Amino acid sequence: MAIPENVDLVREFYRAGPSDDDASRSRFAVPEVVWHVPGDNPVAGRYVGYDQVFSGIGRRMQRLDEWTIEVREVMGNDDMVCSIVDLVAARGDHRVVCQGSHLFRFTPDARIAEVWGFVADQAGLDELFRS
Repeated sequence: MAIPENVDLVREFYRAGPSDDDASRSRFAVPEVVWHVPGDNPVAGRYVGYDQVFSGIGRRMQRLDEWTIEVREVMGNDDMVCSIVDLVAARGDHRVVCQGSHLFRFTPDARIAEVWGFVADQAGLDELFRS
């Protein structure tokens, strides 16, 4: 798959969610997909497979009053695609507004194999997820 197609797939992936249960987005990924959530909080960790990635992460994040991701840029190189996003997360008195990023690795048949998350205010997001 060419870089422009992988970039388009990432844009489509973002348009398909988020939701409490992201199972509908599993079509973009291989069954053994791996997702790395950064930080030192109850959501952080390595998730493997459709259930953990597309349902488990959401279950751990719940009780959020707000979770929005606005895509700013998406760029690719070989089998990797990087997104730059604006993130807003809120729970109770805790609110985080910052930039973040996802680094997607694709398989040769244009499916997501692995994703690494990054956030500019990791300490703030850690505090929010621990609240």
